Amino acid sequence: MSVAPGGAALPVRVRFAPSPTGWLHVGGARTAYFNWLYARRRHGAMVLRIEDTDVERSSTESESGVLDDLSWLGIDWDEGPDRPGPYGPYRQSERLALYRARAAGLLERGAAYPCFCRDDELEARRAAALAAGRPPHYDGRCRTLTEAEREARRGEGRPESVRFAAPAEDQVLADAVRGEVRFPAGMVGDFVVLRASGLPTYNFACVVDDAGMRISHVIRAEEHLSNTARQLMLYQAFGETPPVFAHVPLILNPDRTKMSKRGGEASVAVSDWRRDGYVPEALLSYLALLGFHPGDDREVLSRAELLEAFTFERVGRSGSVFDPDKLRWVNAQLLHHAAAAELLRHGADFLPDAARRLPEAQRLSLIEAVRGNLSTLADLPAELAPLLGEDATPDPEARAVLASPRAREICAALADNLAGLAEWSGEAVKSAILAEGRRLGIKGRELFQPVRAALTGRVHGPELPVVAASLGRERCLARLRAAS
Repeated sequence: MSVAPGGAALPVRVRFAPSPTGWLHVGGARTAYFNWLYARRRHGAMVLRIEDTDVERSSTESESGVLDDLSWLGIDWDEGPDRPGPYGPYRQSERLALYRARAAGLLERGAAYPCFCRDDELEARRAAALAAGRPPHYDGRCRTLTEAEREARRGEGRPESVRFAAPAEDQVLADAVRGEVRFPAGMVGDFVVLRASGLPTYNFACVVDDAGMRISHVIRAEEHLSNTARQLMLYQAFGETPPVFAHVPLILNPDRTKMSKRGGEASVAVSDWRRDGYVPEALLSYLALLGFHPGDDREVLSRAELLEAFTFERVGRSGSVFDPDKLRWVNAQLLHHAAAAELLRHGADFLPDAARRLPEAQRLSLIEAVRGNLSTLADLPAELAPLLGEDATPDPEARAVLASPRAREICAALADNLAGLAEWSGEAVKSAILAEGRRLGIKGRELFQPVRAALTGRVHGPELPVVAASLGRERCLARLRAAS
């Protein structure tokens, strides 16, 4: 819990505030997860706020996609557009009257002033300042206008925005991850809080909302650190206590630039990894450990383990490179050890039609049979194919194994032996294979590999008893005889 000026503990309230202008970025997913972990560990509230004031780029489809991805990840929230709470509404587009009222309050107190500069004028002055080696701050020309001069500019039909008068003093942030961060006086010039269109700027809306929604901790990516000086000024102007800030490190491309979708780089959208057969626990575990250290050498952590381990003190300050091969390994580990019912639930959309038509008990048995060969759920169709079809077309390695006379002899003899089995089961088939090996004087790879190649068309795969039980007597006999 954070502490109020009077010393009383305040409830933990965090927020995740996506802009519905596209898909959910993996960096955004990690930020949402860090917020969720912090709130749930401390029995606090998670607020979902939609920052949709970019009218041209925002869409309801993007909002739905972001919410759907968060739900798929298992990141739930207590208040949001679909879960009313005491501090709504939770879409910025529905809070415009509030922003205008707070801007009017700043004007009344002299903390802000009307600005009549056009965009082309501002850009020309900015370019001139840069050319002269000066900081490209606003030059303050509207700050000291008299009321008569302001009315004259209104009469000219000039655009009118509201610009905050930045105080000439240092701003000091006690960041929960980075320690003390000092923003020296003069680093930030006067800045717009309300555009001439009536829409708020990001920093202004952010402070109005975080203060109004009683957010106690702002956990966000370090790219927002540069915004914090302006936000601290606004908190001071409103007479509000700032939340605790925690700026977490970025997720990086291999060249250590901010992770983005470029040719040859890993996907940045959660929906892409979801579509490619990754399970939410794998993605969350991997993302959490980019920039967070659990205090030991564990490489895969469950949600419960992360809830137990997560603290700001264990969040690093340096960015981490996103490694898709490592994510694939984490995903494979979870697929190999997850309960069959959980695998079936996650993998339902990846099952081939032939598997979907089977009773649930058979589908579970098939999942169990191939789980050890899965790296992603997208591997399911190829791994299940030998267990579902009438034939098993050998791959090049299997063809090479079955080309030897010895292999054909083994398959023919085993087919004759299996035809007489009184009761068909995986263990009975295994016993028959071993008995045939003793009769022929062979064992190990020389015995089992031809059988596997004949039954599955591959030299690697599920245990033979599982294969035999899944295929049944008739298909096993047919495949062995076809290979002999």
